[in-house]
This record gives sequence, C-alpha cells and structure tokens, in this order.
Amino acid sequence: MKTNKIYKMLSIAGSDNTCGAGIQADVKTCQALNAYCLTCVTTITSQNSKDVFKIYELPCIHIKSQINSILKDYKIDCIKIGLISSVSQAKTIYQILNKFNPKVPVVVDPIFKSSTNKKFNNLKNYASIYKNISKISSIFTPNLNEAKILLKLKPNSKITTEEITKEFIEQFKVKVVITDGGNRLDYCEDFLLNKGIVEKIISNKIPSKNTHGSGCTFSSALAVNLAKGFTLKKSVQLSKDFTKKCILNAPRFNLKYGPVGHWL
Repeated sequence: MKTNKIYKMLSIAGSDNTCGAGIQADVKTCQALNAYCLTCVTTITSQNSKDVFKIYELPCIHIKSQINSILKDYKIDCIKIGLISSVSQAKTIYQILNKFNPKVPVVVDPIFKSSTNKKFNNLKNYASIYKNISKISSIFTPNLNEAKILLKLKPNSKITTEEITKEFIEQFKVKVVITDGGNRLDYCEDFLLNKGIVEKIISNKIPSKNTHGSGCTFSSALAVNLAKGFTLKKSVQLSKDFTKKCILNAPRFNLKYGPVGHWL
C-alpha cells in the first residue's frame, strides 16, 4: 500500500537502556517502516544481555501527562502498549484511551517477564493489568506462555493452541495473535482467528542468539501495518517478515543475547 503519509504511532511502554527492546525498539521499528513514533515511558529499566538489574515505575501523574500532551498535539494513527508496571498505571491508561477514537488500532504486547527471566509483575497484578487494558485494545500479541497465564491455565495444560486462541477471544473480547504457539522446533507458528477459523501462519525459525527486541518489533510493526489498512492476517504476515529481516540484520556484538537490527 504505497502512500506518502507518515503514520504516527504512540508507544506506551518501558525503556530499555540497551536499546534492544521496549520504547527504543518501537522507535527504530517505526523509523524503518516510514512511520513516526511518539512515546510514553511507563518504566525505566537498567539491564543488559544477562539480567534486568533495576526497575523504576513512573508515577501515574507522569503517564497521564505524557499521553495527554501528545494527544493534544498529534493525530495518532495507531497505538502500541508494551510493559505496564502496575494496576494503577493500567487504570490511568484506560481512563485516557477509553475516550480515544475506537477506529485507531491498539496493539498490546502483554509482557510478563524479560527474556532473561525477570518477572515484571506477580500473577495477580499481571492478570488485572491486562484485563483493564483489554477494554481499550483491538488486538493482543501474547506468546503461548503469556496467553496461558492470562487465561489462568497451568503451564502443562493439554488444551491446544487453537482452543486457547478461541478462549482468549471469548474472555478478553479482543482479537489475538498467539506468537510462536506451536510445538515445532524448526518452525514458528502464530495463531489467529480469521473469518471464524483459527489459522496458523508458519515461518522458518532463524537460529540466532540476536533476538532481543523481536517481540516488541513485531507488535509495533503490526500496529503500523494495521494503521496502513492491511487486514489482520496480512499485517501479521508483513510484520513477521519484517521481524525476520531485523533478526537476520542484527549487529554482531558477540553477546549471549544480542539485539535485533532495524537497518534493512
């Protein structure tokens, strides 16, 4: 879909000081897709490729001020919501965006823990946060583990990903893309409901240790592609292809867990 329009995305997410994930990944994704990223920082993290060392939750008054200052000055085409640190933050975001244009796509990446296994919330708060956010969201992009946690399923539950997809839509009243929800080691399988049928979008897995920020990159690209008018299925396909290119073009920093690259 060729256009000279520069799409504007509002990213409400945490800051990653390594610039691999979070707000920084969202900014880089938008730039690569000829979009402009405006930001609301929810959380400041101190982290590297090995661990998350410090987490600072911004007070709700600053969340409210950041979002309102942007909405008063810009016409937003899409919204991406990433890390939210508390239920109070979630309620503040809901109160503001509940009055926003419902036609604007809102993509939520419900982050439970970092790839270095640092949990950002306990289970009770995590469920409450994204139950509040689901009231303003048009689509969630949890991985399989996050989807199970939000549905209060046991990790070893025998329920299929197809059934989880339908149950998620039923409980949260949103569209959903369950990322990498398959059992194959050589393929990445994303699940979504398309015209009443759960479909899988399959792609080859890339053997790479440079995948830090791939989830943020995918969800931000999805928001931009939805804003451009593509269908959900097409947007997922485009966003997966883009994320794959970012992994393939990752800088070689010789880290155990390095960032993806956004120069394509």
